[in-house]
Amino acid sequence: MKSLRRSRFVILAALAASCSFASPFAVQAADPIPLADSIPLQDLDGHFPFQPPESLEAWNTRRTEVLEQLAVSQGLLPKPTLAPVKPVVHGLQELDGYATAKVYFESLPGFYVTGTLYLPRDGKPADTKRPGILCPHGHWDNGRFYHASDAELKTSLATGAERFESAARNPMQARCVQLARMGCVVYQYDMVGYADSQQISFDRAHRYGVKDANPEVAAGQWLLYSPRAEGLMQSTMALQTINSLQAFEFLANRDDIDAKKIAITGASGGGTQSFIAAALEPRIAAAFPAVMVSTSMQGGCTCENACLLRVGTGNVEIAATIAPRPLGLTAANDWTKNMEQDGFPELQKVYGLFNAKKQVELHPFIHFPHNYNHTARVKMYGFINRAFQLGLEEPILERDFDLQRAEQLTVWDSEHPKPEAGLGFEAKLLASWATDVAAKIEKDPTIASKGWKVLLKPSLSLAKDLQSNVEGETLTVRNREKTEVARGRIPQGWNKPIRMTGLTEGTAQAGTLQVADPNGLELVENQQSVVKNPRPAAAYTFGYNPTLMQRRVGTAVAALKALQAKGAIASQVILEGKGDDAVLVQLVKKAVPDLVREVRTIEPTSPDNIGSIRHPAFVPGMLLYKP
Repeated sequence: MKSLRRSRFVILAALAASCSFASPFAVQAADPIPLADSIPLQDLDGHFPFQPPESLEAWNTRRTEVLEQLAVSQGLLPKPTLAPVKPVVHGLQELDGYATAKVYFESLPGFYVTGTLYLPRDGKPADTKRPGILCPHGHWDNGRFYHASDAELKTSLATGAERFESAARNPMQARCVQLARMGCVVYQYDMVGYADSQQISFDRAHRYGVKDANPEVAAGQWLLYSPRAEGLMQSTMALQTINSLQAFEFLANRDDIDAKKIAITGASGGGTQSFIAAALEPRIAAAFPAVMVSTSMQGGCTCENACLLRVGTGNVEIAATIAPRPLGLTAANDWTKNMEQDGFPELQKVYGLFNAKKQVELHPFIHFPHNYNHTARVKMYGFINRAFQLGLEEPILERDFDLQRAEQLTVWDSEHPKPEAGLGFEAKLLASWATDVAAKIEKDPTIASKGWKVLLKPSLSLAKDLQSNVEGETLTVRNREKTEVARGRIPQGWNKPIRMTGLTEGTAQAGTLQVADPNGLELVENQQSVVKNPRPAAAYTFGYNPTLMQRRVGTAVAALKALQAKGAIASQVILEGKGDDAVLVQLVKKAVPDLVREVRTIEPTSPDNIGSIRHPAFVPGMLLYKP
């Protein structure tokens, strides 16, 4: 058997130091957690190749699966009730060829999206319908309020990354200004914890586990990253995705915007928000996620990871679901540097299935470090020009602008006071969100069925990879490493309940199936394995791997199907389990309802009592959809 590979959390220190932003990630070598020999868990720094189907029909089927999984991972099944979009717009400033205004509005009730609106001033009639552009930022210090140091400014100008000091100081602002001067209405909005979005702090949203003051509960209520929040599919990434979708509605509802011409573009973490939002919202007409999409590192921050998100998939395949809508990408000397050879050809193949191969673009600038500099932005301006037929001559180059600082951009003032914030607010927000979606599931139980179908799809995939052998009344199941992961003894004609337990030494008793992890990972101090990461968020493990319980469901399904194929059990069986194994039999019935007639539970582990993401019965979404 193979030893566990090192699961790594790697953001290259040299890369972070050379970027035009300061990384919030703690760069730390990862030591392996002591485990038995095993099939290793995958982490964000793995390889996520994409193999497109050969036909459009097959791709449409796979695309539906990916989007269903994406929706569940982002807490969007069911979609929570969002607040009506009633933007507060104030502080209009007229500038050279454009104007800015301060804007905020609710996404979830009581939770605000904050940002800057950029408006064209090109002399066209006031009733002109214009394209709209959403501009999420990445992990640049202070986000929308970013202000590069003198040293960073000099480097940007000397290397040709930027043409003007204003753009070197704040390349995100430069992007918005130029798009407005091209005739687009632009909304640059804050990531949770950045600039004006402080209802949930930067440390809470982006540094969980790094800072000491990062609890999972407050005054008896749950917070983000807690087992309860993960059980309800509540995450920082979900909040940011919801904000992006509400920001789209803000633009789509404006009288000066053509709702059929709304695009989204951002870099790094803003690139993640861009392709995730465009995948989920089909009305987003075009997307340009810069220096993010690749088959390598998938997203280092807690705001880019959610449980289930990349189990059996990756960023390239998720971005492919945008097809055939226009999609533009850039690559740099970072984790995207191999996209020309690994990732982009596969995207071209998917677009080719729609006869739309020219609708996907990659612009590699490998001589630059991680960036969204002027060179890359020029390619984006051309992309937007063509996507929305603006009729501008290319290449479209920026000109200088008057840089606005934080005090000019902030949406909060004496007449527009900051909303409620802090741990108490966070707890109240999550509780309200949970109550809302619980009522929707109670009203429509098919939602829970859809949720479990998505949650247990990895279990069924694992079952197909296991090798089962039935000889007489004895069953064994082995993984690809030839490790025994299940054994059972089912006498011919057995018509009593089949008892499911964990794998123990010795021969199984009659009527018993002993079911272990198909990965061969053993519990350490009665806790399931997680990948090594300085921030102990569930998403870093279970955004890439099924949980132990989901994996055991796969083993159980393989065992039952082998017994059924040999005629050793009836077409439908009764399963019995105690404690954590009671959860196992309940989920097996949900995974293969045609095979299981009834389950009987003895002292079942309650999902409400699971106090750790390493509990053997922990499953993200289990509190939402209920076993």
